[in-house]
Amino acid sequence: MENLERRDARRAVRWPVTVLVLLAALAGGLTLAARGWAGDPAAHGPAPAAGPRPVDLVERIDAYTGAFAVGAYTAPDADQRRAVADGVVRTLDGRPDEAGRLLAGVGYRLTEFTEAVSGRRTAEIADASGADPRGWGRIYLDLSTPAGWSAQVPHPVSDSRTEILGAELFRQAPGGVLVLAGAHRRAGADGSADVAHRGDTVFAAVVEALATRGLPGLQLHGFDEGSLPGTDAVVSSGAGTAGEAAERTAAALEAAGLVVCRPWQQKCGQLAGTTNVGGRFAAGLGVTWLHVELANALRTDPARRAEVVEALAATARAW
Repeated sequence: MENLERRDARRAVRWPVTVLVLLAALAGGLTLAARGWAGDPAAHGPAPAAGPRPVDLVERIDAYTGAFAVGAYTAPDADQRRAVADGVVRTLDGRPDEAGRLLAGVGYRLTEFTEAVSGRRTAEIADASGADPRGWGRIYLDLSTPAGWSAQVPHPVSDSRTEILGAELFRQAPGGVLVLAGAHRRAGADGSADVAHRGDTVFAAVVEALATRGLPGLQLHGFDEGSLPGTDAVVSSGAGTAGEAAERTAAALEAAGLVVCRPWQQKCGQLAGTTNVGGRFAAGLGVTWLHVELANALRTDPARRAEVVEALAATARAW
């Protein structure tokens, strides 16, 4: 009897100890679980899936335009032009679902990504095939802040590296919309792909939609140094009257060490952009629009191109 009483006493002592051990283990497990939710790399279980990788816009556009070829262009009809332009407008208005439906109807797609260098949320409106067999072009929109200006590249590849210049400018100044033509200017019959001088293109429809919203535009071109010897750049307002933005841009380029021709003060050959359809449309609305011609070396040398981008970005930031 005495032995039984001793064993019962020992069990009575062990039972609380066992409970305490179990409670401690449970508390430890809860602590580990809490650490795991907090993102502790030592926590058990698979690591959460990483989000989409940021996209370097310059690399993306370089790959896109690298496939351009003379002869690859199909002229859009009026409904197709309007659908893409309306898709851009709906995106700017924060209505991506409506934009997506409009764009899908003409074989286009709206996607979003984080731009790697600027860190900004960016929308891409592009042919849904991933290529651009019709040559209608692409549009990029900075979604991080309300749109305030546009960069326009009508002659990618043909005006060497203006497409890269446009991409670098877009990510240098917030609130931009980058409108990029989708074919070499000599693609298509009878100049139909020369979007700077044709009003029946997707490019023209988008540029006009942006001007109608009052967004100032900066259109980028290139010229051969032999066309205007001794000159690095030509800054004009196209068919419009030169104003503060044109003078400020010309002065910024000169401050970077460039020789700049101002058509409102001197003769600049055929490089004033007075026949540009986008410039004519903007002038008719009284919207600020600049036509910038750049010599080859300024577009193809990365260091010199960076100086030009900074000068133009100062104009864009002021809008």
